[in-house]
Amino acid sequence: METRAIIDRKSIFLVIILVVLAVAANVQTLFQFPFIQDVEGTNLSNAWAVSTTGELSPYTYTYEEPPAGSFLLAAWARLTGGFDAFGFSTHSGRALMLICHAVSLAFVYGITRKLTKSDTAAIVAALIFMFSPLTIGYQRRVLLENLMLPSLLGAIYLLVGDRRTLTHYLLSAILFGLAVLTKFAVLGFLPALLLFIRMRSDRYHRGFAVNLWFALAAFLILLFPLYANMKQELFPEGWLFGGNFPHVSLLESLADRGPSNGAFLNFGAGWNTSFQQWTDITNITADPILLYGGLLASVFVLVMAWDKRNRDLRATTYMLFGYLLYVVVAGTVFTVDVIPLLPILAINVGIVAGAVSKLINGHSENILRYGVAVAVTGLLLYPFITFYSNRAQIYNTNQVSDQEQAVQWLLNNTPEDAVIATDNYAFVDLRAGRPNTEHFFRVDTDPEIRYNLLNDNLCNIDYVLSTPQVYSDIQTYGLELMQRTYDNSEVLITYTNNGWPIEIRQVQKTNCTPEEVVLNTAADTP
Repeated sequence: METRAIIDRKSIFLVIILVVLAVAANVQTLFQFPFIQDVEGTNLSNAWAVSTTGELSPYTYTYEEPPAGSFLLAAWARLTGGFDAFGFSTHSGRALMLICHAVSLAFVYGITRKLTKSDTAAIVAALIFMFSPLTIGYQRRVLLENLMLPSLLGAIYLLVGDRRTLTHYLLSAILFGLAVLTKFAVLGFLPALLLFIRMRSDRYHRGFAVNLWFALAAFLILLFPLYANMKQELFPEGWLFGGNFPHVSLLESLADRGPSNGAFLNFGAGWNTSFQQWTDITNITADPILLYGGLLASVFVLVMAWDKRNRDLRATTYMLFGYLLYVVVAGTVFTVDVIPLLPILAINVGIVAGAVSKLINGHSENILRYGVAVAVTGLLLYPFITFYSNRAQIYNTNQVSDQEQAVQWLLNNTPEDAVIATDNYAFVDLRAGRPNTEHFFRVDTDPEIRYNLLNDNLCNIDYVLSTPQVYSDIQTYGLELMQRTYDNSEVLITYTNNGWPIEIRQVQKTNCTPEEVVLNTAADTP
């Protein structure tokens, strides 16, 4: 019979092997796939502002997300030699994302191993999480969800298992608080975690464990509204404590439900579009197998959890359905909202595979049981294996080189004082050589930029670096100044970028008078 020490050493060895495999699988095209999203540039530009100016954003900080992720990215850049240490600024962020993925993978293995006491279940969960096209497509990107995930999974890991002490709950609460300070959406896990702590903690300190965990987590989370209140930006203008001066507001940002879709309070807005992105097989990063298979496995886990001997399994089902409910009622559902679900779905698939293997292993003849267990587990995993093996283009597609070339073209062929409205993926790199670079969304929505700097006039913009994201946001959010600028510009050069085209456009100023141009006029087309 294996001792606990032997089991622990074996688990550590397996985790190391899995982490090495994950790094090897991801590092080869980490900087080439997938294409760099505008939101990656936004996260990096906020970190760049923290690192260079001490501000939380290069523009007015609007409290869209907490700042912990910006601090972590800024610290990483300082530690590794700057945002250009890996070449393009996004490469620096993606190197950190690889570390976050490796840590998350280790926690997926550890949580599954604790819940099932089965190496088979833990390995299956880790491999599915590792090779899912959804994981590869999203976890490589510089997203707050990826920075948050190790903290969230660490908080869950500390709550699962036997002989939990108050120290475990204390450390778990700290990690959960840090997760929320990185990404608000983690609050969707709060009710499930509190319920699990109450169900699982020792009856002699149950009340204290629940109260301690909640109080410590709440203390950390409330530091964010405390900061906003100290800046007089907690309450909106005109409220009792909001003052009568124009300012941004944390509460106003939290109440923003996004563009109206006609549903009550925008419940479920964007769900159909996002779910299609997650499951449409024409999208090479979609994974309908994990989505549907994971949800089906979750139903089986829920049934298994009715047995008091398997009550720990309730943790994953509580969290899965709690988070799903949260994202539906929280307003607009974005494609990145699937990231916290991926490890939970993978864990549930692993639990089912481990249960089937254990069932067969315990009831078959000794000479056949291992073979039958492996065969049946393999049969259950066959859809995953065949689907993932047919997604080889993930590992050999370059969707970034044209994005880098577009930035280099602007740096090589435009005057230093050119005013450029850009997709934010290029903000940090363009700002280094073109200080008048502005994020296209802020051109319209930040009064300081639109009215004071640009005088609400397209004549003060020289170039536009446009992507499908730029065009889509102009239409969706009614960006009036950017619409005028786009309509009065012509394409200088287009990069196909493997399906995510980039255009460099020059604003036509034939109708602009010298009085209208309050900044500068860039030279004609090089």
